[in-house]
This record gives sequence, C-alpha cells and structure tokens, in this order.
Amino acid sequence: MQAAELQPFSATYSAKFNGFSVTAKRELSGSNDSWRLDFRADSIFAKIREYSRFASSNSQLTPQHYEYHKTGLGRDRHTVLNFEPNEGRVVNLSDAEHTLENTPEDIQDKISYQLQLALDVAEGDKDLKYQVADGKKIREYRFAVTGTEKLQTPLGEVNTVLVERIRDGGAERETKIWFAPQWNYALVKLMQTEEDGKSYQISLTKLIIDGKTISID
Repeated sequence: MQAAELQPFSATYSAKFNGFSVTAKRELSGSNDSWRLDFRADSIFAKIREYSRFASSNSQLTPQHYEYHKTGLGRDRHTVLNFEPNEGRVVNLSDAEHTLENTPEDIQDKISYQLQLALDVAEGDKDLKYQVADGKKIREYRFAVTGTEKLQTPLGEVNTVLVERIRDGGAERETKIWFAPQWNYALVKLMQTEEDGKSYQISLTKLIIDGKTISID
C-alpha cells in the first residue's frame, strides 16, 4: 500500500441519518505540529459541529482539544475536552466529574482516531486498536482490514480499502469505512447501523486535497 501523509483537505458528503438527507463536511487545516479537523452536518432538524485540534509526529496523532455540539431535534448535547498528555489526563470542561486520569499516551478523541486509522491502514498496520475518550470514559475501538472494493462516486470510480470495526460477540452494531489510497486515504464512505436498527451513512461527493480538486475523467 502507498503511504499516506497529513495534507489539508476539504471533503463534502451526502449523508443520511435514519433516512433523513443531510449535508456533511470534513475539513483538515494546519501544518506541522498544529492541525485541526472539523466535521459538521446540517439538516432541517438538527446541526452537529465537531472538531479536534492535535499535533502530529511520525504518523502518530496527539489530541490537544476536542469539542462536540449537537442542537435541534432531541436533547442538545455538548462535550468539551482538553487533553493533557504530559499529565496523563483528559479534562472534561463540560462535566468536571468525568475528567479522566491516568490516560494512555496514544489516546485519541472521537474524530482524531479516524485520521489515525487512515494513517495506520496506509502503513499496513494490522493491530488497529485505539483508546478513545468519549467524554465519560475511555473506550477501545478495534478494526480490521477486510478487503478491497471499487466504489462508484460522483468523482468517478475509485479503488478503496474496506475497514470494519470489530465488536464483541453477539453485538448487532456494525461500522464499515472505505478509504481511497489514490486520494491519500481519504474517507470515501462510512456506514453505521445501530442495535435498534437506526442507520447512518456518509458518501463522498467532492474532495479537495492541498488545494487541488480531485476528479477522474
């Protein structure tokens, strides 16, 4: 597999949350030791704003700050975390009772792990395991590369690597992610099905990497 490196990008997705159409966007900006990954999704019912600030060294991401804000349909949710790797701590600024102590060095937040996963898949790593701070506790996310697949996208046909989340036996939740090696392992598609049957999907419709619009003639 070809190696990946962090490059600024802007990716637009068509998304569906439980059958409702949503516009979603992921953007990476910054350079060197200061990066920011933004995710936002908008529908007529709700808005989601999520971002991570992190440093990067030798293909290892180190989160510094994370925020998640959902407003609209249902109960509003807000999570704000400060990562203090030198102290082994993740401070929950929105709920001090859930500040995490003695955190692992390689801890990730709920969107930085997606970039770390792409980098690790590009390196050919097999042990795709991540400790993720979700605001209340540390959860372990495990993944496996399960194959390759050609996908038809609005940008053209593209070869992808399919990665699936490994869950404990009997779990009915399912998560699949498709990365495109020729587009610097951009996230092309993500599908998630919950135990209650609710589903979530995003599919790439537009991609700009380092200022260049991606297309296939």
